[in-house]
Amino acid sequence: MTGSGARILFHAMAVGAVMTERPATSQGVIDAVLIESKSGRQAVRGRFFIDASGDGDLAAWAGVPWEKAPPIDGMMYPSLMFRINGVDVNRAGPAPWRTVERLMDEAERAGTHTFPRKKPIVRPQRNPLEWRANLTQLRREDGGAIDGTDVDELTRGELIGRQQALDAFAFIRDRTPGFEDSYIVDIAPQIGIRETRRIVGPYQLTEDDVLGCADFDDTIGVNGWPVEAHVAGTVEFRWQRDPRGYNQLPFRILLPGNVGNLYVAGRCASMTHGAQSAARVTGPCFVMGEAAGTAARMALSAGLPGDAIDVQELQRRLQDQGAYLGRTAPEPIR
Repeated sequence: MTGSGARILFHAMAVGAVMTERPATSQGVIDAVLIESKSGRQAVRGRFFIDASGDGDLAAWAGVPWEKAPPIDGMMYPSLMFRINGVDVNRAGPAPWRTVERLMDEAERAGTHTFPRKKPIVRPQRNPLEWRANLTQLRREDGGAIDGTDVDELTRGELIGRQQALDAFAFIRDRTPGFEDSYIVDIAPQIGIRETRRIVGPYQLTEDDVLGCADFDDTIGVNGWPVEAHVAGTVEFRWQRDPRGYNQLPFRILLPGNVGNLYVAGRCASMTHGAQSAARVTGPCFVMGEAAGTAARMALSAGLPGDAIDVQELQRRLQDQGAYLGRTAPEPIR
């Protein structure tokens, strides 16, 4: 990034947007993003912006339509992940995560423990002595999901997340073979938010698109993850109906519609709740980010609004950069 001439600014948080005059017949235009840092309040001006905040912050400030699932029986629950070190690999065996799940079920049936989430993920890292643990579920007092756009709820999530991590680790250490001498080596620096705002653009990717492995003329890449819904107390998976196993992602889900110099990439792109439960993960976010950056350069070079670029040229450039658009059978992994 620095080699390309980009200026990087850490330790700053975006807090608002400044819009230019909006003629009645045209799209809105973002003139600047307001930021707060140790240097005080500043404005970062630009000709084109990409909202990769995850929460659609800039899009919301700019007046882009958005929606958010309700906290109860809707929005996916966040988690706080942690890592465990000092595992005796030989004693742990080939699949101790199944042992952990069985022991948790037995403890709940016996009435000695309750756990916030079923289907624990306890998996080895590249270093087999180190394991990642994903088995917390962060809730409000009323049982609904913590809302990642509310500072009080985020604070509550950090506090209860650490308690849940400690409780879960103590159970694993005390009950699971191979973990007797293990310890928590680190806890994620902040809770992991899965879902908040999603913009409503000219097209919303749907759950049926994901499960039906849909194709789109304006594909920018693919999503191969199933629907992974973090609902109260557990995780529900819904798998693709087509053995191909992936859907294409259309360029249109990056478009806000009513702001001409903005793309929205990542889990806040234009998707329904069900589709976002799949396309929010790392791979599809890579796809959307690369496409947004490439398209923004095209829009700037041509002096066009973001929705007026040549999509076929965008696809050509993405393929030249090595992106897989899902139009041909994927190369086998060797």
